[in-house]
Amino acid sequence: MMSEGSIVSLHEFHAFVVSCMKAIGISEKHGSSLADLLVSEDYRGHYSHGLNRLDMYITDVKTKTTVATGNPEIVKKTIATALVEGNNILGPVIGRFCMDFAIKKAKEAGIGWLSARGSNHFGIAGWYGLYALKHGMI
Repeated sequence: MMSEGSIVSLHEFHAFVVSCMKAIGISEKHGSSLADLLVSEDYRGHYSHGLNRLDMYITDVKTKTTVATGNPEIVKKTIATALVEGNNILGPVIGRFCMDFAIKKAKEAGIGWLSARGSNHFGIAGWYGLYALKHGMI
């Protein structure tokens, strides 16, 4: 049992989010994508988009505002662009899928430009810029 003012490790925080999402039917992989974003934002001091948002994501899945299972799909693509159908799964999963594909496109063509539809709240936008930076793309 933790006392007031206790610090939770980033690993424990991440595992907690994944566990909560698994309890409502979200895959471990998708729960981990959400946890990556929420942990990062609390760690960076953006509490409005960290653990504070977990209840919103859980409620959206429980009320079927967000679909619990599925994957994003590429609808159209060119050498440097793509349109992604998110199939209304967790927004951070769609966001990461788009960033991974944009990074791939940028490495091949010099730029990667994606648009997504069928999505929902994808977290704090700055996380995606940091994700690209971590992959050497900014």
